[in-house]
Amino acid sequence: MKKVWWQFLFFGIVVLAACNFPGAATPAISEDAVQTAAAMTVQAALTQAVQATPTVAPNTAPSPTPAANGVVFTVTPAPTLAKSPTPQPTQDKCNVAHFVTDVTVPDGTVFKPGETFTKTWRLKNVGTCTWENYTLVFDSGAKMGGPATQSIPGPVAPGAVVDVSVDLVAPTQEGTYKGYWRLRDDKGVLFGLTTGNAFWVAIKVAKEKPTATPAPTLVPPALLILDFYQDAPNATWYNGSGDTLPFPGASGDARGFARYADVYILEDGNAYDSVLETHPQWIDHGSIIGQYDTVTLPPNAHFRASLGFIAATNGVCGAGDVYFRFYILKPNMPPLLLQEWHKACDGSLLDVDVNLSAYANQSVRFALQVDAGDSSAQDWAVWVQPVVSTP
Repeated sequence: MKKVWWQFLFFGIVVLAACNFPGAATPAISEDAVQTAAAMTVQAALTQAVQATPTVAPNTAPSPTPAANGVVFTVTPAPTLAKSPTPQPTQDKCNVAHFVTDVTVPDGTVFKPGETFTKTWRLKNVGTCTWENYTLVFDSGAKMGGPATQSIPGPVAPGAVVDVSVDLVAPTQEGTYKGYWRLRDDKGVLFGLTTGNAFWVAIKVAKEKPTATPAPTLVPPALLILDFYQDAPNATWYNGSGDTLPFPGASGDARGFARYADVYILEDGNAYDSVLETHPQWIDHGSIIGQYDTVTLPPNAHFRASLGFIAATNGVCGAGDVYFRFYILKPNMPPLLLQEWHKACDGSLLDVDVNLSAYANQSVRFALQVDAGDSSAQDWAVWVQPVVSTP
């Protein structure tokens, strides 16, 4: 019995020892193998991303049409119902007046103290409502003995013109005087010109009318065809990059801007009425373009304006140096450059006159452009009293 017991004891010890014998070692994963596997995973992910990325269709938008002088010039297409631009706020279209000419007392007329005179404006009804029972109303400035209100002739249908007159008296003190007037409809609503501004009478009072200095020789135009200042809100404005610009624009808009600038002193030291500022895009050879609506030209029409710059804050010339360009656009034809003027700020305005007789009895459009040239710094370019008219 003892021998058998020892055999069983020996067998048990062998079994227990076998349980603690080391088995085959699990092979260790090397660092190179880990990096290789990670790289294969990233490569596979990028491959899937590229394969999953949709193909971008090429941009098929039309490119700007180059003008004859190589400047990019985009002809604005007619609006479509598929995609309309965001509408800009507009003034009331019922009551809108357009200044045609001063029938009497052009700006700067000299009168003796206390001298009576009659001021007459020729206005055109460019709104949608007939002027019936409308009145002339004093707005601000020098009243010069005029009435607070006065009836105007009527009715005046849309598209018709009317001469509006008021009797005034020159002040007793010497100096220059300017009075502003508006119209008022039969419901008491005041309105002015297409710009929203009032129209005015401006005179000079002197004890003796000057004899050495002749009276102003500028005769009001017999026929005004297009006033680029008055119609600027209705023009299409954009820069050389094709960006559509609002009117009036903000003076800090790096895309370029167009706005009224009557209140500013120009490079010649004077301030003027009907000043249109057109600052090009703030890049080298940046530009701004304004395209106007279609007009029909009579014989002997001319484009006239004075070109220059707004003065710097210290009243002297800045670094302005631009190219002013005047284009004509005929149906189904590329824009035609009629005239180009290179102007640097030099303390004087440049008077320009373009004879349009070759286009008599034709329906055309016009465009104004300013090109910054090599630098857009201080290019506060202005068109002073730009019009198409007959002499």
